[in-house]
Parts: sequence; structure tokens; C-alpha cells
Amino acid sequence: MKFTAILCVWVIAMEAFAAAPVNVNAGRTSDLQTVHSASGQFVVAGPRTAFAGAGTSELRTNTVLVRLDPNLLAISCERIKLALLREFGMPDFWRGSIYAVINPAMTNNQPPVIGAKAFTGGWQYRVEVPPLIEKSKLARGLVQVLLLEIANRTAGLRSAEIPLWLTEGVTQHLLNSGETDLVVSDPRWNFNNVNVSWVARQAARRDPLNTVRERLLSHSAFTFAKLGEPVTDDWPEESWKTFQASAHLFVENLMMMNGGRAALIGMLFQLPHYLNWQSAFLNAFKARFPRMLDVEKWWAVVLVHFTGLDPAQAWSMDTASQKLDEMLHPPVLVSASARELPHRTRLTAQQIINEWDYLRQRVVLKGLSGQLFMMRIRTPPEMIGLVDEYRATIEAYIARRDKAGVARSLPGLPPMRADYLVRDVVKKLDELDQRRAVFGPAKGPATSALAKPAL
Repeated sequence: MKFTAILCVWVIAMEAFAAAPVNVNAGRTSDLQTVHSASGQFVVAGPRTAFAGAGTSELRTNTVLVRLDPNLLAISCERIKLALLREFGMPDFWRGSIYAVINPAMTNNQPPVIGAKAFTGGWQYRVEVPPLIEKSKLARGLVQVLLLEIANRTAGLRSAEIPLWLTEGVTQHLLNSGETDLVVSDPRWNFNNVNVSWVARQAARRDPLNTVRERLLSHSAFTFAKLGEPVTDDWPEESWKTFQASAHLFVENLMMMNGGRAALIGMLFQLPHYLNWQSAFLNAFKARFPRMLDVEKWWAVVLVHFTGLDPAQAWSMDTASQKLDEMLHPPVLVSASARELPHRTRLTAQQIINEWDYLRQRVVLKGLSGQLFMMRIRTPPEMIGLVDEYRATIEAYIARRDKAGVARSLPGLPPMRADYLVRDVVKKLDELDQRRAVFGPAKGPATSALAKPAL
């Protein structure tokens, strides 16, 4: 999935870092232009002519693409930085220079590539972008490097790792809440040797979360735990859009909290000193979220109010716990042997996945996924995230198992891919069961040790 392979960050400490951008036109230095941004933080280099003829047909058919040249890119960098500083109420006390290079060797619309290197006096950064790129993709890359520069102001030799939900949430917030375009495109017309572009704006202020609302009314939002998982290249586009909407709403609500913006900046400063962003997040928001479970509960309430679900129609916690336990122990017909008549009992989802053949378990698991989806309508806000994680885990297993095949290895033989998938999903479901125990003891019927489906 090309649009989610956002950034590639590497860190090499105490090595020579070129102060000037790489010559993207070797042997044609006269065609290379270097521009310093207004604040001096950005040094932008690229072809002087910007390959004016390249990508013209793409620009005509794709209005979200922008053709870059050093001057336009320098302006866009400054606009995005000023918008970011304004949102967080920060002065422009930058420390690390950022070298931006327009690289014609890159594929058009390829995600920006970011590098960070440490020196005795601090950090320096490098961003490489193609001549043609989507505005949102360029903005995301610049927001990422700016957040990285802020975080590394307190770093030693270990660079911070910015979570994707934070980069995407801040990017969407800036793109949808500003009154001016953050990414500047080249003029499309020329009148009397003057390049101009028309910009039309509505007088009525639009809802910056309208797209998010439409998305989350038809798709289940990502849980907080799911937001923190790494994005893979095989993500479908629909999942990426749901991730964007979830991250946007999550960051928006964090910023609206009392002291939320300051806490996010505090999290950035602490990122280099932790091995994972979750620890930095909890430390920065410790006054509001003592535990990760508190974040999930808060996020569930936010989703309920935002999507318009009526909390008055929700079950009590005890009833919801009972219903969820019953769903996770689906009734099935089993028999101890082929000669015995089958009898009805309840098995855990783990037993069905681990002991049944895939074609039979798939039918039960698809039904369970549908029940979990319907259950979220009546689930208390505190439990919606857990219910969604159960459903997402089961659906992800089905999708991967469909590709891996139905066969598993015989006893004594090396494990097959399906065996690893079964092991991983059982482990994940066990972890979710432990989290479910926080809401109260399971009251479901006892499960049977017999797991052989009736023939």
C-alpha cells in the first residue's frame, strides 16, 4: 500500500552530514537551485527548471498532485511549520536544520523519505521528495520531520520515534482547520507574463470533522491499541481511510482537553527517553489517564458522543459482560467419537480455532464477527473498544487464513504458515480475555473439553 508507506527514518550518530543538499543533477550544477526559507530552518534544493514538462498530464487529471520547485517547497515548509507552532502555542526556537531535496530520481507521488543524524551540537534532518506529490502526503512528511525536530531537542544519541497516529492526526487537523492552503502549488495560468492561480473559498466555515463523521458512522473506529500498531504495506485503502479518520478525531479530542496541547508537547520531549511511545504518553497524560485502560474508556466515550449513539440505550456493564461472554462461547454440536450422538455445548473461540478444521471454524467465526458488530450498538462506552478488538482480531485471522490455506501440518512435521496464524490469534484472544476480566468475572456456561465438531 504505497500511500501508507509514509516515512523511512534512519539515524547514524556522529557521522559527517552534508551541509549542502546532494546534487540531484550531477554534471549540471547550473540547473540546481538552493533556497533558504524565511526562518532559515529549511534549506531547499532542486532543479531550477522543476522539469516543467514532466507530469503535466498527471496534473491535469489529478488535482491533488502538486509540482514542486525549491521556492514553492520552501514556502510550504514555512507555512506548515507556522501552522504547527500556532496550534501548540510554541515559539520558533528551532535547533535542527532541515535539508529538503526535490529528487527527480524518485517515483512521482512516492512518500517523502526522512533521515536524521546526530552531531555533537545537535541533530540535522533531511527530506527527499519527488517532483510530483499529493498535497496531503507532502504535508504529512513535513509534519513528521517537524515533530521529530521538536522531540529531538532533548535527545541524546537516540532519536525519537513519532507514532503514526500522532503524525496523521496533527496533519489532518492542520489541513482541515486552516483558512489558507498549507501546500503551495505552481500557478496554472499566465497573463501578460504574470503567473497566476485562482483560489475560490466558501464564506461559510465548514465543519473540519465532517469527513471523519461520515467515515466513522459507516466504519468502526480504530481502538487506541489498534491506533498504536504499525501500518503494513498490505493494508487496504479502506482501512487506511478509517485509520486517518480515527487518528484525526483522537488527536482533535486530546487537543481540546484542558492542557491537552501542552501534554502532547510534553510527550514529544519525552519520546527519546523511552523505548516505546506508550510510556511517554502515559507519563505526559498521567493526570488524566493513569492506565491504558482509562485511555480506552475515554476514547470509547468520545466515539459514542461523536457518532451519535445513545448511551441511554446501552446495556449495563454486567449485562454487556454476560452477553460478550456468551458470544465468545458459541453453542456448537460436538461428539466424542463417530459412534456417539452429538450434543450441544459451548466452546471458546480459541478451542474452535485450535481444534476444528478451518472450513467448519470459518462458518462459526463469521457468525461471531457479525454478532460482535451488532453488539457494539448496545455496548457501554467503556467496553466498545474491547468488543471492536475482538471482532478485528477474528476478521484479521479469517482474512489471513483464507490466503494461507486450510491445511495444517501433521504431528511431528515442521509447522506450516497456518499453524503460526492459529498460534498468534489464540495468543491475542487470550490477551483480550485477560483485559475482559477487568470488567467483571465471566458468568458464561462452562466449556466442554470436547472440541470435535459433529459430522
